[in-house]
Amino acid sequence: MSKNIITVFEQIVKDNPTRIAYDEMGKTTSYADLHAAVDALAAWLNDQSLPDRSPILVYGDHQVEMIISFLAALKSGHTYIPVSNDSAIPRMQSILDTAKPAMIIAVNDFPTNELQFEAPIVDHKKLADILATPKTFTTSSMIDGSELAYVLFTSGTTGSPKGVEVSHDNFMTFVDWMLGDQFKLKRHANFLGQPPYSFDLSNMYWLPALLSGGTIKALPHNVVENFGQMFTALPNLDLEIFVGTPSFADMLMLSPAFNQQKMASLKTFLFCGEELTVKTAKALHQRFPDAKIFNTYGPTETTVAVSGIEITPEIIENNDRLPVGYAKPGVKLSIWDGDKEITTPGQQGEIIISGDSVARGYMNNPEKTAKSFFKIDGVPAYRTGDAGVLDSDGLLHHKGRMDFQIKLHGFRVELDEVRASLEKSPLIKQAVAVPKYNKDHKVTHLIAYVIPKEATDDEAGLTKQIRESLDGLIMPYMMPTQFIYRDSFPMSANGKIAVKQMIAEANK
Repeated sequence: MSKNIITVFEQIVKDNPTRIAYDEMGKTTSYADLHAAVDALAAWLNDQSLPDRSPILVYGDHQVEMIISFLAALKSGHTYIPVSNDSAIPRMQSILDTAKPAMIIAVNDFPTNELQFEAPIVDHKKLADILATPKTFTTSSMIDGSELAYVLFTSGTTGSPKGVEVSHDNFMTFVDWMLGDQFKLKRHANFLGQPPYSFDLSNMYWLPALLSGGTIKALPHNVVENFGQMFTALPNLDLEIFVGTPSFADMLMLSPAFNQQKMASLKTFLFCGEELTVKTAKALHQRFPDAKIFNTYGPTETTVAVSGIEITPEIIENNDRLPVGYAKPGVKLSIWDGDKEITTPGQQGEIIISGDSVARGYMNNPEKTAKSFFKIDGVPAYRTGDAGVLDSDGLLHHKGRMDFQIKLHGFRVELDEVRASLEKSPLIKQAVAVPKYNKDHKVTHLIAYVIPKEATDDEAGLTKQIRESLDGLIMPYMMPTQFIYRDSFPMSANGKIAVKQMIAEANK
């Protein structure tokens, strides 16, 4: 591929030098200033005699210096590893042990006393000094083609996090798709920048924004944690493109100001990272009747997302669970039963993704790479561990994680399907279904964690009403036998509901 992230970015800079590239709660950076900072850091990195193509760990929150560090690493011929400043110490130690970065750029204070590593640290003060010394930098050694652009460590909810190795070509094919005809994203648009850079959903906003002359409206973690501050800030950001998880959209809909009247410019919603439910999509269409809502799907191992579809009111009305779209160019979606492809449309199996979006593998982990990555007729492929169905026209329906499928009283039960069925009740705002295991690790019953539409002191009465409201809407064997009511669900740093954490809590 001839195009390079850096060269495309530099052309955007030439065309839009005075436009705002980054806006962190009023602290703005123009494209010209962003480019100058990238060059200054790239030139400095180039003078450090780091091993060729070695990884650079970038640690922080939503500061513009994160983006500067990513681009400077690529321009000086290095892979970058984004790590969020709210990461747990054991997770960070695992990343350091696996990646062995040549350098750490610490936009936030790095917890050096709690970690073991050998890499030199560029702290915030040193970084500020480097960026304050302008230098023009041109190089022929920037990351290109099949070389690694970034390594993103998975959430690691079970075991150690795995470092997914994503090439420049993987990254560019994704961005080209995002900026292509399917989504028709407005140029010079304001993108919501909420997902942390350690979550690959962030790649759906930061690079598409910068390679289309847009503005990233960054929401730091502390603002997201403070609902009052976030709800006050949102209507003033003049957002045009929302990028986030459905759970984050549900959170924003707690604010009465999150609607078309108060946020008239917000015309595009891009979802990925977890299932977009009928309930959430319907509520969004009611709040933003003129907006387009896109559902996308893809594991980190296949570069953010590989399928997409616009969720229209017709699709919402005609589906209990929303489809996740058609394959992007350069990708084939197939459904497998073990090592054999299923060719009958509508038959469920494991989703296999092949094509130019499939990452190289897991960093320094050949065993897990061999387990999940393989080739189909010489083309890179990835076993997702997700259950799915393909229609005859290639439309993909995601049926949840295969490890979230259980056997209960002889029936195969999908936890996501139970959740979707529960949320048909007008009394339920949000639900999560989890299995309860006995000492032999067999499922004895299902537990429903529920956020009710309205708080109640009579939980037994509410449970009875919910059961009655779901009569005929949920298969009897899928009905949970225990209901637990909550005000909220635990969330991961990436804005997803922490389902595995809830399963663990239910089985203590």
